[in-house]
Amino acid sequence: MRRFKGEEPVRHLHPALAPLLDETFGVILYQEQVLRIANELAGFSLAEADLLRRAMSHFDPGKKMQELERKFVSEVRARSGIPIETGERIWEMMAAFAGYGFPKAHAASYARIGWRSAWCKEYFPAEFMAAVLANWGGYYSQRVYLSEAGRLGLKVRPPHVNYSRYQFSVQRMINSEDRALFMGLGQVRELTQRSIGRIIQHAPFISLDDFLSRVDPRMQEAEHLAKIGALDGFGKIPAILSRLHSSSWQRDQMSLFAWSDTSEEDWTLQQKVDAQLEILGASLEAHPLELVLDKISGAISSIDAVQMIGRRVSVAGVRQTSRRSRTAKGDMMLFLTIEDLQGTLDVILFSDVYRVAKPILDTNPPLLITGVMEMDKERGEPYLRAERILALSK
Repeated sequence: MRRFKGEEPVRHLHPALAPLLDETFGVILYQEQVLRIANELAGFSLAEADLLRRAMSHFDPGKKMQELERKFVSEVRARSGIPIETGERIWEMMAAFAGYGFPKAHAASYARIGWRSAWCKEYFPAEFMAAVLANWGGYYSQRVYLSEAGRLGLKVRPPHVNYSRYQFSVQRMINSEDRALFMGLGQVRELTQRSIGRIIQHAPFISLDDFLSRVDPRMQEAEHLAKIGALDGFGKIPAILSRLHSSSWQRDQMSLFAWSDTSEEDWTLQQKVDAQLEILGASLEAHPLELVLDKISGAISSIDAVQMIGRRVSVAGVRQTSRRSRTAKGDMMLFLTIEDLQGTLDVILFSDVYRVAKPILDTNPPLLITGVMEMDKERGEPYLRAERILALSK
């Protein structure tokens, strides 16, 4: 990208690479370029070149790759006059590329989708995030996309019988100009297709009795909707549950005496979060960190941490993504991305720290991580090298 912008000169490892890599400013970007280098510089047939590409893509550590490397280096020297040292560097560049390279057509189609998605996210963020969430996200967990929606300033709400569709959707609030992103009714555990259809068909509802009469849900369905806040506006959760258990209802038959909630008692934030986690699989009532704020001591935000390269810091967050890898010695280590109330931060747990922290990470609680902020010079990105990890219990 720096070369594309003219911020860095284009340099080729050897002039013979210029006609093959000029299009991509001296960097191998497409699988076809690997084929052409092997074919035109080393004399490999296209079939042999494709076998080479596939072997590289599978990171074959055995003798086959060693034999291919020797053949490639000797052939580029004999056919193209490229010195052995340069041939070895070209091989290393090809091998480094192989794990992530695309065919050009694949790359172009991905770029087109990426460009259109970025445009939609910039100019229609609510609709874009609704579509992503309605498709159950992608590479990351749903929690990550919900957090991203919040970071974009969108109001995200749990399912509600007066607003929600089957999937996530953007809806304008009744008697208001405000819009919100509502989770779909299809995510409510045990809610049947029949009841979802009747809710969407008959909404909006003016009272709990109106909802019960026109939808005629099963008891468990009504309870789940009440517990997750889908009947918000009709009464407080304890009162609605008491009403459901104290009397029955019939389809298209309104109650003789209208019911209204006059109580003051409501569920605690923790109760609401627990119910949404159980019934929806995610909580929109509060961020997991908000429930353990009183347990967090001495932590700074992820935004502040990235400004403190070389210093020891403590950061509280919840796991967003993680992947394991092995060191050169074969020990297991972990690359972790955590999320706090301000943003995200990459964390690396080397084998000694990961070995101690693994039982904690298996249960996925909010975390308090202490370590040293460092800079990944290749990526130009800061990360936290973890030294100690504590679980923040509720």
